[in-house]
Amino acid sequence: MVLMLALASPVLAASLGVSPSHVEIEIPGDGSATADLQVHYFEGEVGISLVDIPLRVEPEVLHVDALDEPVDVQLTIYGDESLGSQVYNGYIKLVGMTGETVAIAVQVKAKINHIVAGQPLPLETPAGETPPPEAAPAAQGGIGGLPLSTVIIIAGGLVFLGLVALAITIAVRRPRY
Repeated sequence: MVLMLALASPVLAASLGVSPSHVEIEIPGDGSATADLQVHYFEGEVGISLVDIPLRVEPEVLHVDALDEPVDVQLTIYGDESLGSQVYNGYIKLVGMTGETVAIAVQVKAKINHIVAGQPLPLETPAGETPPPEAAPAAQGGIGGLPLSTVIIIAGGLVFLGLVALAITIAVRRPRY
């Protein structure tokens, strides 16, 4: 036991904080815009990528030393006219690396208004509201307006309850010797 304790190596603990937790940026299709973030509690390489946003971000990797105090980070996100005017709801992903090992990852929620000249942004449905009936997709399968997956779960639960009831009935009717 003493030998195992003597040979044990310390484990690196990592923490990575990023603020703010949400950004909203307007990017021209033929230009770029910046996202100003702060990195906290981390020293090392940070890989940066976009999730569910088909645009390019720079830098893709940067070195930060934010153990003692936060470090300001400025990311440049480039528009792409070929994508047209769109609203993208995704994430800016920051992956902290120590050596060649991923230590921790953090995502910042990002709403990107990608605007191409002469093309209006598509209308968004505000959070919590349902689209008008003509815009709602047709129900696929299901019973009484319930999605098919919900119907399957309910049916499975009923079959399970039936089997439990059957097992109890058989156990009660079984003669005891």
